[in-house]
Amino acid sequence: MCVLGYLLAALVWREARRKAKFRGTLDTLLDTLNNIRLGTILQQRSGKGRPQATYQLEDMSKDEEKLLNALGVQDLHSNRPKLNGVGLYT
Repeated sequence: MCVLGYLLAALVWREARRKAKFRGTLDTLLDTLNNIRLGTILQQRSGKGRPQATYQLEDMSKDEEKLLNALGVQDLHSNRPKLNGVGLYT
């Protein structure tokens, strides 16, 4: 598992260096990506039922935004990936 995790992190690091011209180390990249946070806003619907959840990225620095766009994950919170028609986050 550790080798697989390291391999995936190294692939992301390579993409960040290639697409976003990232010049930091792998640890710096992981720290920078760790600062990008997704907030959940719950709104109670009128009447009974579960509250509606809306997801929004928190404010981020220019470097964080550049990495997010270069890696192509800026809209994963709104366009959730599906595997064989099943949502990954549900």
